[in-house]
Amino acid sequence: MKIELTIKVDYLPNWGTFEGVRELLQNAKDAEAEFGAPMNVRVRESKDSAGILCIENEGCTMPYEALLLGHTSKSERSDLIGKFGEGFKLGILALVRAGHTVKIRNGGEVWTPEIVASEKFGGARVLAFDIVGGRKNENRVQIEISGIGADLFRDEIKPRFLWLDKDGRRKDEMVKTDHGTLLLGDRYKGRIFVKGIFVEHKPEAPYGYDLFDCDVDRDRRMVASYDFQWRARSIWSSAMRQRPDLCQTFLGMVEAGAPEAGSIDDYYAARLPDAFKDHAADEFIKRHGKDAVPVANIGESADLEHFGRKGIVVNSSLKSILEQKLGPLTKVKEDLKTEVTRTYSWHELTEEQRANVTRAVKLVSAVTRCSLEELSICDFRSPQLQGLYGADGIKLAARVVANRAECLETLVHEVAHREGGDGEKGHVAAIERIWSAIVENLTTS
Repeated sequence: MKIELTIKVDYLPNWGTFEGVRELLQNAKDAEAEFGAPMNVRVRESKDSAGILCIENEGCTMPYEALLLGHTSKSERSDLIGKFGEGFKLGILALVRAGHTVKIRNGGEVWTPEIVASEKFGGARVLAFDIVGGRKNENRVQIEISGIGADLFRDEIKPRFLWLDKDGRRKDEMVKTDHGTLLLGDRYKGRIFVKGIFVEHKPEAPYGYDLFDCDVDRDRRMVASYDFQWRARSIWSSAMRQRPDLCQTFLGMVEAGAPEAGSIDDYYAARLPDAFKDHAADEFIKRHGKDAVPVANIGESADLEHFGRKGIVVNSSLKSILEQKLGPLTKVKEDLKTEVTRTYSWHELTEEQRANVTRAVKLVSAVTRCSLEELSICDFRSPQLQGLYGADGIKLAARVVANRAECLETLVHEVAHREGGDGEKGHVAAIERIWSAIVENLTTS
């Protein structure tokens, strides 16, 4: 019996030996998971070829429907590699077109694929399967591919399949997560796998990855850049939770701008492990000092110098990460504006300062609640700040209380904050009410 497939010989012209073997190994791996049919891969010597690659599943067979383009039982199985029902047919086409003889021992039949001139399709060259029965019926599928010897298999094929290439692998080279596996060994540098199958080499990536799932191009040779970055970052995030010793490694990647550590915004930074964020903040302070603040550019760095702090320019990803622990620049600047650098005791004030404070408190306390007990005389980091009202009382700048008029004006302003913030209706009304009462008291005394 001969079955012609509606696949022209020149379909997917870029596919060759590796792509053909890849699809058949992928199917065999899926059969192992789907049907509990153990996969066995080996190379057998042959007198008339370089060798024969044998791919075998014991415990299952293929129905004729397997020759239909689109036929699959895997579409709802995210744990399986294939899903579109085309890999087996297209893989066979690539191998036969590349000059390999292929035999498929399926149950009690032998399927031999070949390229024929189809009478049904006007002589077009298509893939066909010659099916012969009469053999002992075994619950097994065995695919034999000629022209693939031990050296080719060892050097070119085996390293591209993680579940085949296990020789000499150390346990600590692989960190498995829900998003995929981080590959730390030198031999995996920049190598990207999808479900254990090599897809592409990214020379700029310092480590390797086996992605659980992702968007690949039509020839399954390239992972979409946006997809790779997102999944690689997720793998690192999970890996660092398992192994905190990797925190310094990932920090180095962020600082170097590695592709898998790039484009980290505030949303993603917030979801990184706390151990990593703590480590990044500790390293930043250790290198640059406690007065250092991460900034995006030299302008922000210069702005911070007015507050006596060092602005260290870092890339956007590192800035988002550090701000999770050190606070965003806007909050840092607000805190610096209200930061107290010195608080004075009464005996440290000059006679003029003490007289001005005593007079101001006396005038204000005559019309609203105000006492020395709730007052602090300070130096603020910001030279523009004159006073501050808060839960811990009222703070006045030492330079302000040296001036009689400014001392009273600032105290009235801060006491009025009990009624609202700067510019709010209650605050403005309170200032007017206090000043009116002070003036009234002074004119009637």
